[in-house]
Amino acid sequence: MKNALVTGASGGIGKLIVKKLIEEGYFVIGVGRNEKALRELSTLENFDYIIMDLSEKEAAKRIRKALEQRSIGRLDLLINNAGFAIAKPLLEQDEDELERLFRVNAIAPIALTKELLDMIPKGGKVVFVISGVAFINSVDLPAYGASKAALHYLAMNLEKELKNRGISAIRIYPKQVATPFWKRVPKGAIPAEKVADAIIEAIHKNKSEVFVPFYIRMAKYFPGWPAFDYKFKF
Repeated sequence: MKNALVTGASGGIGKLIVKKLIEEGYFVIGVGRNEKALRELSTLENFDYIIMDLSEKEAAKRIRKALEQRSIGRLDLLINNAGFAIAKPLLEQDEDELERLFRVNAIAPIALTKELLDMIPKGGKVVFVISGVAFINSVDLPAYGASKAALHYLAMNLEKELKNRGISAIRIYPKQVATPFWKRVPKGAIPAEKVADAIIEAIHKNKSEVFVPFYIRMAKYFPGWPAFDYKFKF
């Protein structure tokens, strides 16, 4: 049985990915902060969970230790899905908020991949759930957009390093997704199921990058498209 670890597993896209991977025959370890939600998922067969706040500096090391305590020494699939946003102008955000946001959204995925690298065999896969907002300027979520742009840049370069080790990297760029991530779901948000399905398909077909929906790719080649100062409809 193959092993997979999914961050941000307690809800939204992550929760759906967990269920779909179990259906695919994986043993899945979910990582998240919401113990109640993860405990509910633990009723599923072939699932275990680790309670962890990825904004903590030692989170990656603690996750590794938890895996070792569970006698899990191999990860065929790592999905870096966790993320959050702060809907504030930059001048209203304090340093601690910014540091926490960048740590969860940009630093933790790289730190966790590095920490668990020796557990990932040749042929293994690492998925980074980024965002289409990495390519546009969001005046409502400036720090979030910047953190996702940072993750995009980091993941692009890490992909080359992983390839040298026989490990594939997959980058996922969804538009706004209808999940509890939002206090009020934006107009035009897509179902989380659509993103989860796209991730599973990308894993099967070993795609390096996926845009959900496909036209989000336009923002990559035409920075600022469809509008330079994009405002989410909260």
